[in-house]
Formats: sequence, structure tokens, C-alpha cells
Amino acid sequence: MKTKQLFITLLAVLLPLTSWADIWQDPETKVNYEYTPGKSEASVKAGGYYSYAGSPDATGNIVILSKITIDGKEYTVSSIGDFAFYGCSGLTSVTIPSSITSIGISPFYGCSGLTSVHILDVDAWCNISFGSSDANPLSYAHHLYLGDEEIKDLVIPNSVTSIRYYVFSGCSGLTSVTIPNSVTSIGQGAFSYCSGLTSLMIPNSVTSIGISAFESCNGLTSVTIPNSVTSIGDRAFEFCESLTAVTIPNSVTSIGSEIFQYCYGLTSVTIGNSVTSIGDNAFWGCSGLTSVTIGNSVTRIGNSAFSGCSGLTSVTIPNSVTSIGQYAFVLCI
Repeated sequence: MKTKQLFITLLAVLLPLTSWADIWQDPETKVNYEYTPGKSEASVKAGGYYSYAGSPDATGNIVILSKITIDGKEYTVSSIGDFAFYGCSGLTSVTIPSSITSIGISPFYGCSGLTSVHILDVDAWCNISFGSSDANPLSYAHHLYLGDEEIKDLVIPNSVTSIRYYVFSGCSGLTSVTIPNSVTSIGQGAFSYCSGLTSLMIPNSVTSIGISAFESCNGLTSVTIPNSVTSIGDRAFEFCESLTAVTIPNSVTSIGSEIFQYCYGLTSVTIGNSVTSIGDNAFWGCSGLTSVTIGNSVTRIGNSAFSGCSGLTSVTIPNSVTSIGQYAFVLCI
């Protein structure tokens, strides 16, 4: 009996401390917002609790609110939750406020009618954390607007020190990017599928280029990699079909797997003297490649590293190489 009384007493004490999330729907846009009474932040929410269905009535041009007020209490909208607009095929444009700092898993999946993303601040956009490779609405809309003007020549503000994962992924409307000297790293998938990007100069401040950072930028014809870069991730330039020549600087120590895979237009590659390893499938399928200069520090050439480089007529392998992987030069005919 005493145990039961103690449990009831504890429950009575804890219940007032427990707060539950609730949903408020914007009557104008039909967008759902989840908030917790007593807290200060809110999130764009899917159709209902434990539901993967987005708000089916959220159609047309949607403006996500930066703040909502419930019962006199103001909440800052700081995130877009998982699957928030899942399957909203009637959604045509979305305006994302500067208050958003994170976007969850697949929130715009199935938004086949989405054609534009509008932001108010490039700096704020560069600082959003994306929960998955398809979290960015640009994966579907492909065109980014600052207010009502499309961003084609992107100038990243000096306040940005790191270009986050997937932040411009899928933005095919971009034609040029200016990266300031404040940036030290380019994150995973940051500019992947930016098919309109034609040339790129990476500043001397950048030390790392992430996995798939420029994957499928098939309009990219030239890229300058500075001596400050020490690491280039796997698939960083995969499917950059128009890229013609690349110099890997002496600062880089290893070339990742599949880094230039399927770069059909690549004709010449110079690999710096500090590179010790060429990853598996690094130049797989680069059928236009005719010239390769391998630095004298390379000890390993990975599996299928130059497989399918049918235009390659001669390669000088330095004495430093101690390991050549399986099929490294297969189909080089």
C-alpha cells in the first residue's frame, strides 16, 4: 500500500513538469507547426502524429512562417521536420525564413510540382543543417531565389567559414560560384548536381573537399584546386563529364575512390608529388584520358583505378609504386 501511495505521489509531482507537443495549422497555407507549450521553438510538422504524410492541403506558393503565436506565446520556427511536405505534389514554391537552422529527412519527397525555393539571406541558408541527401528542396525545385530574383552568380558571404553538407545540391540554375577566403571546408554533396556550373576557383583557404562535393556537375569544364587542399573525398568530381584537365596539387596526400569516375571529357591529369595513394576506380571510365602524370610519392594504385580509360596510350609508373590493384588498367585499349 505504501509503495502504491509513493508511486501516486511521484506521479502527481512529475505530471505538472511534463509538457506535450501540440500542432497548430496555419489557416492560410495549411502548413502544420509543432510546438511545445512553455518552450520557445517550433517546427514544421508532417500531417499528423507518427504520420509520413505531408499536409495534403499545402499547395501552391507556400511561405513558411518565421514565428507563430499561440495563446499569447511566441515560438520561433527553427526547423522543418522529417517528411513535412511528403507527397505534396501541388506545392509549386516554398519560401524558407532565415530562422530555419535544420531541415530533416526527406521533407519534400514527392513534391513533383516544386519549381522554386525562395530565401531571404544567403548567410542563413549556408548555415542550415540538412538531415539527408534529399532534404534540400533544391533537389526538386533546382532554382534558388533571393527574394524574387534567381541566384545564378552565387557570392558566398565572408561570414561563412564552412559550406555545409548538401547546401546547394541540385541547384542547376547556378552558373558561377564565388567562394571567399573565409571558407576552410566544402562539405559532402555541397554542390552536387549543379549542372549549370561551368567553372570553379577554390580559394587558398580551403583545406578539405568533401565526399561527392561536386558530383554530377556535368557542365563544369575547369576547376582550380589550390595548394591548401590536403584531402579530397570519394566521388568528389564523379560524373563531371565536361571536365577536361585536372591538376592535383602537392598538398594532397591521397586521391579518394571514384573521385573522377565517369569524367568522359577528361584528357589530362597531373598528380602531385605528395600523393601516396590513388583510390579504387579513381578514373574509371575516363575514356577521353590520353595523358597521366603520376607523382613520385605514389605507392599504391587502387583496383580498377584507370579501368576503361580507352584513350590512354602510355603511362609512366614511378619507382615508388609497390602495389597495383586488380584491373587497374583493364580495357585501356
